[in-house]
Amino acid sequence: MASRKHYNAMANDLRTVGNYSFYWTKEHIPKEKTDPLRFEHDELGAATINVIQKIHQREQEAHKQRGERIEKLDMFATLKANRHSDETLEEFWKQVNAVPDWVNWEQLERGQRFFYRYALGNIVGFALQGFVGENSASTSVVEVLLRTGGFSTRSLRRRLLETFQLVLEVTHSLDFIKPGGKGHETAVRVRLLHSMVQQRMLRVAEVKGPSYYDTSVHGVPMNTLDSIHALATFSCNHAWQQLPHMGIRPPQQEVDDYIALWRYVGHIMGVPTDFFATTSQAKAIMESLSYNELHITPSSLVVGHNFVEALKDLPPVNISAGFIQAGSRRLNGDDICDQLGMGHSGWYHYACFKGHCWLVVGLATAQRWIPSFEAWSIQFCRDILHNSIIHSKYGLKGGSLLDFKYVPDGQITGCEKNDRLDGDRMWFYERPLELLYLIVFCGGCLSMIGTAIIAAYLLLGFVPYSGVF
Repeated sequence: MASRKHYNAMANDLRTVGNYSFYWTKEHIPKEKTDPLRFEHDELGAATINVIQKIHQREQEAHKQRGERIEKLDMFATLKANRHSDETLEEFWKQVNAVPDWVNWEQLERGQRFFYRYALGNIVGFALQGFVGENSASTSVVEVLLRTGGFSTRSLRRRLLETFQLVLEVTHSLDFIKPGGKGHETAVRVRLLHSMVQQRMLRVAEVKGPSYYDTSVHGVPMNTLDSIHALATFSCNHAWQQLPHMGIRPPQQEVDDYIALWRYVGHIMGVPTDFFATTSQAKAIMESLSYNELHITPSSLVVGHNFVEALKDLPPVNISAGFIQAGSRRLNGDDICDQLGMGHSGWYHYACFKGHCWLVVGLATAQRWIPSFEAWSIQFCRDILHNSIIHSKYGLKGGSLLDFKYVPDGQITGCEKNDRLDGDRMWFYERPLELLYLIVFCGGCLSMIGTAIIAAYLLLGFVPYSGVF
């Protein structure tokens, strides 16, 4: 009887965010308990930035007096070079290089393979659901993005690439993610950058007042709540809000491994990791924040508009606005996309996105059936993504040091157009990825029609005809 009451209570508390529904349980955290986190931040990171800036200022003065060229600030290099001469820097260095007892390197290595096993789905899902569904609909995140200049159409592409650099480097190999590795360094650089942005925004807000950024409403820039929300997006959304809409439900072990990987990354970046101690806790915090923080504002419309403008018709793949809109609606739901002012696509773009989904499912199925293909596919995706995003001329041309490029200067980004030619003039064959997806879609449709014809033929062959002439 008690279990039935519990079931009825759960059934009466079904909640929906976009096209994702879940039952609210005792593990979920109500808004009144998450809101105080908006006014907390990475205090050690902020203190470290203050020390780094003072050291850099002294070095600048020394170079100036000697008539030498003044070097640009490299926060990580300054931290590393001076970690033994300052207590704050030493504490920070020890904290980011400490490996928690709960870290299992074999599990983290399996978690790294998860990203590349579903690489095509994970990348599209993260771009269209993680950025559109989570960032655009999260009020405080949006307000920070529009005040750093990084969501202008001129700089958004690079900002996305830098985000993918972090993902690719922490998922590359164990050597990359262990202390001293490239991925570990990038995670530390991101943490320092966040503290620097926070410091700069607070200084500008002191001068311009609440009209620029209202801390009483949005909290501290780059606050603890936003950091937890971001970590939940990176670690959880693939498994529950992205891949299932493409036809894939990853096994529980794969989900556990991937969340464990990002829990460790969160530790490096100064994010509270207790919310990710178990998979059920991680899922609950993802759902809680998606539900609590969803609020479309005029700033959300700017972010959504600029996202589509920045990515559409971008060479060499030339993805169309229609495909971005179709994928966004499939992953986020029509309600959220309508509120963001996103356009409606025609059947062609939905067919292309369905082809994308079928291709993702086909590749995942082949990897499960053929272990040698899985090993080859994971390595291939790892190599091609690193080369194209981090090293190629279309990418970051060797990688980014994540320096203080997008400086808050008191300006707020508005809706912008890209500077490329009108994509409506492109032929379908000039969009190679969409063409591939359309071929997969057509092939899938023909396959289903052929299967239905064969099934009907076999059925008619076994059923005796009893008609009367």
